[in-house]
Amino acid sequence: MTISRRGFMQAGGALASGAALGWALPALGKAQDVPVLMKEAEDLYARSIIVDMLCDEFRDQEGLKFIKDSAVTCMSTTLGVRKPERDNAKGSYMLNAFPLEAAVEDCAAWNRFIKENSSVLAPARSVGDIRRAKQEGKRSVMLNFQNCPIEGRLENLEMFQALGVRTMQLTYNERNDIGDGSTERTDAGISTFGLSVIERMNELGLMVDSSHSGHQTSFDAIEFSKKPSIFSHTNCASLNQHPRNKTDEHIRKLAAKGGVMGLTTVNVMVKRDLPVTMSDFIDHIDHIVKLVGIDHVGLGSDTLVRGWPTDPKDKEAFLQAYGEPYFKDTYRFRYPLGTEGLNDEHKWKYLTAGLIKRGYKEEAIVKILGGNWLRVFGEVIG
Repeated sequence: MTISRRGFMQAGGALASGAALGWALPALGKAQDVPVLMKEAEDLYARSIIVDMLCDEFRDQEGLKFIKDSAVTCMSTTLGVRKPERDNAKGSYMLNAFPLEAAVEDCAAWNRFIKENSSVLAPARSVGDIRRAKQEGKRSVMLNFQNCPIEGRLENLEMFQALGVRTMQLTYNERNDIGDGSTERTDAGISTFGLSVIERMNELGLMVDSSHSGHQTSFDAIEFSKKPSIFSHTNCASLNQHPRNKTDEHIRKLAAKGGVMGLTTVNVMVKRDLPVTMSDFIDHIDHIVKLVGIDHVGLGSDTLVRGWPTDPKDKEAFLQAYGEPYFKDTYRFRYPLGTEGLNDEHKWKYLTAGLIKRGYKEEAIVKILGGNWLRVFGEVIG
């Protein structure tokens, strides 16, 4: 069984564009000013390279349409997740939910989907691929893992690199043989084997991602990676204490090594209490920019391109899928889980308008939308 997010998002989960824009109004100003603002935003958005470092979509024609309509230049899609049976999941979700066989299967499936839809999609295996996709009006797809499904064998890193994977988290929420996750009982950091994994990833041009990793594991990933490492999808602990969010010290150390932090629209990570709006999301961008400068912040929505589900009839099943034993209650999952104004395929276009309204200049917005990711891709992937 694939990860439950896909099942709960499949039928009509995203908001209609008009509704999402209505939600965005607090960040965009008065309603009568929005048309002019959106025209400026749409022009800038069309000229920019847009990178979402953690998102997904269904490999079908409906999913393809959402990807195309989003105008996202590069989506980094997560692979290889399989939901274990509830009775066998407690304390071992990470060990059972990311089998090597599923990782290989999903790499093959995405590569096949990209090839079958080559008029719309292109692989993103280098910066050149992403720039070429922009020039040709295509959407490029980068493959990633939210865990390290190599089963203790460094040679499997080479196999996945050959299959098109370009970024990989060291851990998910629990401990693996590389390090401790963000909700693990301990906080031991990177193992000796984990150091070997990081070294080999650097050699192969694989992005070292510690978004879901524990406090010390995240520090170790930054320290021991010879190339810039990343947080593909997280938020700022200074604005919202959550086990998945990163401290100011994490962010400073990441930036000092040239890394980039992608911000997620998962509302429990943006803000503790509802409502959670685009303005709250932009507050996290502001915080990083004030802390370390404009060159170290990007986007990583952690959702389907079309957004999180909102239909009330899906609430109970969704909360079961995102509760114990799969996720600890410290995650504080709730329903709906999207950020108001940023919960459909046009989310980053609305954000562009919100950033203009907040006072960001064009050069800065271009970096946030994807320029910073392109810079770090060039340093690590090539």
